[in-house]
Amino acid sequence: MTIDPRTPVIIGISQISYPTPRLDNPLDAIDIMSEAVSAALADTGGSDVANAIDTLAVVAGLFSFRDPAALIAAEIGAHNARTVLTSMGGNTPITFTGELGDRIWRGEADIAVLVSGESNATRRALKRQGRRLKHRAEQSSEPMQAWGPTLEMGSEVDTARGGELPRNTYAVMDSAIRAHRGESLDDARDRAAELWAGYAGVATANPHAADPAGMTASEIRNPSPTNRMVSWPYTKAMCANNHVDQAAAVIVASTEAADRFGVPAEKRIYVHDTVTTVDTDSILTRRELHHVPALALAAAEMTERWGSLTDIKHLDFYGCFPSVVTLSCELLGISPSRQLTVTGGLGFAGAPLNFAAGQSLAAMVPVLRADPSSQGVVQGNGGHASKHSFGLYSAQPPQAYHSATVAYDQSPTTAQADPGRSGDVVVDGVTVEHDSEGPVRAVLACRFDDGSRLWANSTDVAVMTAIETKETVGTNGTVSAGQFSF
Repeated sequence: MTIDPRTPVIIGISQISYPTPRLDNPLDAIDIMSEAVSAALADTGGSDVANAIDTLAVVAGLFSFRDPAALIAAEIGAHNARTVLTSMGGNTPITFTGELGDRIWRGEADIAVLVSGESNATRRALKRQGRRLKHRAEQSSEPMQAWGPTLEMGSEVDTARGGELPRNTYAVMDSAIRAHRGESLDDARDRAAELWAGYAGVATANPHAADPAGMTASEIRNPSPTNRMVSWPYTKAMCANNHVDQAAAVIVASTEAADRFGVPAEKRIYVHDTVTTVDTDSILTRRELHHVPALALAAAEMTERWGSLTDIKHLDFYGCFPSVVTLSCELLGISPSRQLTVTGGLGFAGAPLNFAAGQSLAAMVPVLRADPSSQGVVQGNGGHASKHSFGLYSAQPPQAYHSATVAYDQSPTTAQADPGRSGDVVVDGVTVEHDSEGPVRAVLACRFDDGSRLWANSTDVAVMTAIETKETVGTNGTVSAGQFSF
């Protein structure tokens, strides 16, 4: 078939990982990201691609550089690149890959790089030694482009109550899923652990995984000296891991540019389509905590455009916490017993903050190169399951390129109550925060009779014990000044 010369195609990828920090010669995020871009350029098999890069975009992370892309461009010799710094959000790598595809399709870019990375493990190790990474000065440069909406993660009051911390939010969602399905507490814990054991198994074959040792469902489910409880029922193994020295880079070009620079056909993975949907920032305002409307909207959009996802051979579902993968399988019609990741997910593969989907895309490309007749889907998930992005890729060119789309869920919502409100409530979701000594605080999503919700807490041992031993979702209680009691 004849391929439109503006069709966007991934021509190079890389993943860089340092399992052990190099404390004798510490690397910062720019070092690791520059190494990733250089490796991705080499992966293209083309010649003199660096000098032709016209767009170099960095997904925001924990680093504090004003224009990290300019520093990377200087390191790799991309002297003609416009620089971009995106906003935060786990959906951003997939959403922005679609945006780059659109820019290429419209002729606004020809060769673009997407990269991110962190040296969090190095920073933490240096801190334990009373040391810090050497400051890297930034030179004045042409104005960079900021891209993407600000990621809203909750008010100060809600965050102080623990309700807008991801490890708690996703655990609360899991409790709502459990209650809606009528699962016992043990059955729900088994479900999450078995799902995560599949992710752990994939990580054992991932040379870049932060934790490739592998864990059984029982080892994941049950607390141990190396796997303490974090937000009940989530143990440490069920939680995202951003304490890594990792980076990845993806190079997207027009088909014409790939031809011009001699990129071999077997290196090319085409961007077919990108679907992004947006939900409410806080789960408190969703009508039901066991359901994510924008994820359901994404499922409907993809099914209409791509057909059943069961026919797509390779998947990478965003694995930050078990609840979002459980819902992705349910709403997309995918068996949870399938292989759902090409990396091992955030718990076992680890990833820089906001870039797990970028790591997954970089890992998906070699899979599709080795299986050129197949298709692959990579999911990004941002905030409190509030932004969902899915990209469709293949070594086979698309019959027609689909511009990336963003859809906003229009489902009815409920109000968020004033955090100081008191009165009788129904419990819609629960978790218990733990430290190394044991349970320290219950975090509850509580609903008043008018449907509005707030986050509440309890340090009462009886309340925390009840949450961990019997079904408390759907029970009645009282909130006063943010404190819950049965």
